[in-house]
Amino acid sequence: MKFLRRFFKRLSNFASGRDADQRLQEELAEHLALQTEENMLAGMSPSEARRQAALKLGAAQAVRERHHAEQSLPFIENLLQDLRYAVRMLVRSPGFSLVVIATMALGVGATTAIYSVIDATLLHPLPYPHPRRAGAR
Repeated sequence: MKFLRRFFKRLSNFASGRDADQRLQEELAEHLALQTEENMLAGMSPSEARRQAALKLGAAQAVRERHHAEQSLPFIENLLQDLRYAVRMLVRSPGFSLVVIATMALGVGATTAIYSVIDATLLHPLPYPHPRRAGAR
């Protein structure tokens, strides 16, 4: 059950798009501002307070990457990215694309025809009660 809940949560995050990333950036900025203000109240200069707050918060990019990996479906995102790249390359050279698609179609058609013949002749028995005696009378 936990796996399904987590999967559906990730799926909803994937469907919502970049909203979660924007919220995370806003939250990180807010934490940075609060820590900077706290450091300034402790007597640090503004630049030193911001630097210390950034050090305490850690690498913001690493936090964003961890959050993204935890809250998203990287396999689907990578698949979509690869598909977009493939479509761009196919549109870029339409002649080559046509040859590739025709070759794939012929290959799939030929394979289907060969397996259909093999299935009909070798894998199914003849429709006689005693197929081995059918020719001998």
